[in-house]
Amino acid sequence: MLSLRARLTAWYSVLLLLALALFTAAVLWINWRLMLAGFDETLAGVSVTADNLLREEVGELHDLRNAAEEMIEVVHQPGIAIAVFDEKGTALHLVSSELPIARDSLNGASSMRSIEGGDGRSWRVTTRRGSVEGQSFVIVVGAPLDGPVQEWWRLVRTCAIGIPVALALAVCGGWWIGRHGLRPLERMSDESQAITARTPDARLSPPLAGRELDQVAHAFNLVLERLGSALSTQRRFMADASHELRTPLSTMRTAADVTLSQPTREEAEYREALTVVAQQATRLSRLVDDMFILARADGGGYPLKPADVDLDAIVDDAVREFTPAAQAKRIDLRASATPAPMRGDEALLRRMFANLLGNALTYTPAGGVVDVSLVRDSDGLLLRLRDTGAGIPDGDRERVFERFVRLDPARAAGGAGLGLSIARWIAEAHGGSLRVERSGPDGTVFAARFPRF
Repeated sequence: MLSLRARLTAWYSVLLLLALALFTAAVLWINWRLMLAGFDETLAGVSVTADNLLREEVGELHDLRNAAEEMIEVVHQPGIAIAVFDEKGTALHLVSSELPIARDSLNGASSMRSIEGGDGRSWRVTTRRGSVEGQSFVIVVGAPLDGPVQEWWRLVRTCAIGIPVALALAVCGGWWIGRHGLRPLERMSDESQAITARTPDARLSPPLAGRELDQVAHAFNLVLERLGSALSTQRRFMADASHELRTPLSTMRTAADVTLSQPTREEAEYREALTVVAQQATRLSRLVDDMFILARADGGGYPLKPADVDLDAIVDDAVREFTPAAQAKRIDLRASATPAPMRGDEALLRRMFANLLGNALTYTPAGGVVDVSLVRDSDGLLLRLRDTGAGIPDGDRERVFERFVRLDPARAAGGAGLGLSIARWIAEAHGGSLRVERSGPDGTVFAARFPRF
């Protein structure tokens, strides 16, 4: 397959050849018309002069034949043939026998035409009709086109030699221009090939070769930035996940090692060890499940199962489910929901609200309040969860939605910091949004909005 430079040069050469061919054809046609117009002007001038002299001579001699002879002796020029005919078409005087005469032109109106002579040469002939003292006559003036034809053919030969030379120079110039113009692309290609996973921060340098290539470099750098950000997120995710997985695994292994360090133990000790293992296994299972959801969400491989659901029913079910936990902490859990039908994945919506409600109960101190409200307005559905916790600092209101972020790990109740990340992804997957509406010393309000159904 031809290189881009070769293809550009080929297309440039073809277009240039067509342009030169059209330009040459136009020049040759215009040149011929101009030469012919000049030739005709000369013949027309001789014809007018002959007509005027013939009339004067007839006025003096009163004989058309003698007047024609006198006129021709005065008007005759080398290379131009003149003939005079009477009204019957009889030649009164003929200077050159080579002058081709079209008999139909003797009976028609005055004209200018090209006629082929007996020897094969082309002539330009003009006829002029007139009458004086009752005698009609026709003046025929002609000249061979040998000179203009030879000059025109010299121009054709010049073009035939000049066009290939110009085309060859243009092809060489086009090849050089293509090589010079594509050099920044070659440099960008070399720079891009040098970028590896070990150099994720490397970027293409601006080629300084025009706005178009600058835009290509800028777009490629943006892609590199997104890939670098994704790679950094993946590495951070793997590091955080490894850390989070290490804790329950270490606890399970420690409990097993301690229990098995003695040949025999009491039943209570075995139960205690198995309880620890079961708790950490549950935590580990929940963490792996959350990580699996986020991994599939990042890859676009988590399929939603949309159906007609009632968001208010999901809210009521979650509130009933978390009521015992709220009562254990002496938290007043309130809920008010208006009918809110929508289309979405019921399992994911339940998980989103459970994550939000669980987060609110975790960070609300004993004796506090968690208030849930679901309303329907002109923009869609608005779900709010208000707690009376310590609040979220301004700089962390977006950070709480990042993965493995726990502002107060001591109060996270074994959570890995993935709940809010999953909740925001679920809201956005349904065309909605999740944000911290406000936060302060008196508590925090999370707001989830969904489009109208």
